[in-house]
Amino acid sequence: MVSRSLARLIHQSPFCQVSLSSSSCTKPLSLPPLRYHILKEPLPYPVGLKLQNDIINTRLKAKSKDPIGSKGRGDVILMLEHTPTYTTGRRDNSPNPNELHPEEKKVQNVGAEFYITKRGGQVTYHGPGQLVGYPILDLNVMETSTRCYVEYLQAMLAEYARDDLGIQGVLAPHPEGHVGVFSSPTEKFASIGIHLSHRITSHGFAMNITPQPIKWFDLVMACGLADVHATSLHQLLLRDKSEPKLPTVNDVAQAMIPKFGELFSRDIIPLQQQSSENKEISQITELVTAAEEEAKRLNEGKGWPEEPDLSRGQG
Repeated sequence: MVSRSLARLIHQSPFCQVSLSSSSCTKPLSLPPLRYHILKEPLPYPVGLKLQNDIINTRLKAKSKDPIGSKGRGDVILMLEHTPTYTTGRRDNSPNPNELHPEEKKVQNVGAEFYITKRGGQVTYHGPGQLVGYPILDLNVMETSTRCYVEYLQAMLAEYARDDLGIQGVLAPHPEGHVGVFSSPTEKFASIGIHLSHRITSHGFAMNITPQPIKWFDLVMACGLADVHATSLHQLLLRDKSEPKLPTVNDVAQAMIPKFGELFSRDIIPLQQQSSENKEISQITELVTAAEEEAKRLNEGKGWPEEPDLSRGQG
């Protein structure tokens, strides 16, 4: 079942520029609830990457022991902020591994880490002021193709910006077919990059909420789009409205959570709301708790820069 608002995205006029490319993307019914958790502690990128991999390994073990009984029970959505980090994905044609990545040379002294990942997409930035969503979902159980999954995420983010916040001119996808959510052909406020392991998703989306990430984005050619620059929901709201209500990152996370349940026609409940019968969820909860504790330990007394440090020059 497709929600009414998302159904509009499928069937609306092409002039609206927010659509699913195919109405054949359908979702099954009667799956277990989706679990979600909003992390309170900003997550260093390696901690978040390890957490995703550990959750996937836990899920694969559960499926190997009980392919039927574990069907979709470990589906979980993590919402968080990262500490300042640049990443690039597997589609980026990386040069000699013994040399710095060309984009890394630009940002090696500015106060952010740089990692090459297995997700799709090219260079992007993650940091405070940006909401990152990591849905870890079994697409086989959901009977959902990779293409449809990406389109669902894209349409959901576009719907939130356009319908919930009233932002004008939302484009999803870009008129030239670029994945992500744009406020004009030259402005982008949300990115999508996913990875699949045995059809279980990781990575996901990142949406700029406050202007804080923008100066970091300006130092690189984000997503390989030379003619597109980053913007944020706050900047767009201030441009469109005289006295807008500016949501926090947590406000947006809270607003997005029920949309996942609506999007995939499933109940959605907190990760901590466990059933003693669901060992898989208990293990995932332990992994998330440990990651938050590790992040707190690593962040203690450090803080992070509000903007890039350009005093030492770029590479």
